[in-house]
Amino acid sequence: MPSLLTRFLLCLSSYFPLTVILAIQFFFKGWCYAAAGTLAAGTLGLIGMSAYLRLARRLNPMRVKVDSAARRDGEAMSYIASYLLPFIALPSEDTASTIGLFIFLGVLVVLYMNSDMMHINPMLNLMGRHVYEVTLAAGEQRILISRYRARKGREVNVFQMSDDILVEVDR
Repeated sequence: MPSLLTRFLLCLSSYFPLTVILAIQFFFKGWCYAAAGTLAAGTLGLIGMSAYLRLARRLNPMRVKVDSAARRDGEAMSYIASYLLPFIALPSEDTASTIGLFIFLGVLVVLYMNSDMMHINPMLNLMGRHVYEVTLAAGEQRILISRYRARKGREVNVFQMSDDILVEVDR
């Protein structure tokens, strides 16, 4: 299981497109420091996710055989609904609305980190990875994140991101 810091960086990376949207809105509102800080946080998450995926594959890859697979990339689309928030709530001169927005974003971060939702990350899709729900030859069901198509009978080298999430090691 990734550390708390790693899960936080993965969460930040999932909101990278949102941080870009917020940074643009902050910039045109004249809040240059807020724009720079927001964009820096999103970029830090993106760098953290990339580094984690590169380094974690060396930890202890294992070989598993896929018995069945179903693509689950669509789950990221429901996640995108939270991206509508800045169009509704920002930019705002009202301090109470701004505080409410950041409380909401904080709740989203905590839910993401504690709900084992690391695979629901639009940046993974943008980086060419796909999400599958697979049944392994041993009968266990897992989430598989892979650049390649998961299909019955395919053997893959993976590392375990969490109890239920496997990430294929690049060939």
